[in-house]
Amino acid sequence: MTDDTAAAATAQSVYDAWDGSLRLDLTCTTDEDGEAFTGQRMQLWRVNLRVPTTGYLSDGVVIGTAIAYTLRAPESFDTVMGNYDVFNFLGDYKSALPIHHPAGGSFWELFTRASELLGKPDLLTIDRVIIDEPYRDLHELTPVIISAISNGPAGRHAAMVVCDPSTWNVPFTEDEQEALSFAPWADTTVIATMNADPEAAYDIAMNGAAGAPPVGSRLMDVNLGPALEHALTHGPVAVPFTLPPKLPANVWAGAPEDVHEVRADEETGSITVETHDVTYEVVGAPGTAPQLVGIAADAEPQVREWLRAVHERWWRYEPDLHDRIHQVIDGYLTTGHIDSTDDETTPHLHTIGVPSPESTWPGAGEVHLEPTTDEPTEPAVFHAILELGDQHEHVGVVIVHETGYLRAFLHDQWNPEHPNPDAAVEHLVDLGAKQYFAGAIHNELTANVEHNILTGDVRGH
Repeated sequence: MTDDTAAAATAQSVYDAWDGSLRLDLTCTTDEDGEAFTGQRMQLWRVNLRVPTTGYLSDGVVIGTAIAYTLRAPESFDTVMGNYDVFNFLGDYKSALPIHHPAGGSFWELFTRASELLGKPDLLTIDRVIIDEPYRDLHELTPVIISAISNGPAGRHAAMVVCDPSTWNVPFTEDEQEALSFAPWADTTVIATMNADPEAAYDIAMNGAAGAPPVGSRLMDVNLGPALEHALTHGPVAVPFTLPPKLPANVWAGAPEDVHEVRADEETGSITVETHDVTYEVVGAPGTAPQLVGIAADAEPQVREWLRAVHERWWRYEPDLHDRIHQVIDGYLTTGHIDSTDDETTPHLHTIGVPSPESTWPGAGEVHLEPTTDEPTEPAVFHAILELGDQHEHVGVVIVHETGYLRAFLHDQWNPEHPNPDAAVEHLVDLGAKQYFAGAIHNELTANVEHNILTGDVRGH
């Protein structure tokens, strides 16, 4: 038997056996600790694609190879782009992913949302699929390969899968992409999907969580993200605050330039200050002498003095400042306006000048929103409660995502003959929008309170 005859016989055995079954031999490249490459978070997977020809457990025939990368729990879009810089990708991810999708927003927003909804922290990139010439006509081969890699060890903890099929030597048709819920990223050759069963992912994204109320037929979807982005481009609003005394310049000089998180434990009184490469810890019950722990105890004298001052200032001033934040938010939710001042000499902090959605409930009574749980969730889900005298009726639901996507709907069983359901839903949207913008106020003021305690400065001047 000639080599050509043997190759033809092998190929024929693959086509005869092909029923969509595929076996992957994966090799993962890690460092000496079993982690991703030293200094990186990317794991490289080399995949041999085998079709079993005499039973699934047989060695089968290698029909091609694939290369995939798992980026483990990226903390920012810069982390994603930095790792795409380091490795030799064929796909056009570096050019495509920074583009804002006209419907979905930024890639990082979409990835973060998918990660929160699915409880998966990683990003999977299937960069190369190379199929040997005799096997490229196997029926629906590419979707089987993508599903096998996404659901296997490389993608098991991935919230999203991205790839660029334009670099492959086997087609991945639009119909096949749609069947796996892939969509082009902003009219580029890169495609992306949430790494979940399409129906389950849709239900989670639209309804909030398992067990969420069924969506009513009288509903409205809006995207508040652009309105918030527009507000951010305008000047800040000065909100009156009773502020702590300014830090002496010599103490402020000890503050690192890159503080990006402060964690305070009310029960123990500990304060953790995290910078880009160092984490300082100060312990001690509020009002007692702070004790520097670990790296903090070995820091430069100026830094140690600053850390002690931060601990004292935090527990002396932060609780009252936090209460003041909620006074501002309560005022906004009640009146639609932010308590502000035009007098620059009045002690103040800055926040965003957010919109003030206003509409009236089309009927008797008053509607307010109540969270469905005491614990924070993403998305936030609210019951819409109609109060009319002593009556309290659940009339609908409002779902608010961190990205600004909002869905409001009336329960189908509530007042099906309501004369003006569109106005009723619009009112629920406005109530939900206030919750979303109130969250933006809270985040901005909280960041500015932290900045003021750590530096004595008012950010924005």
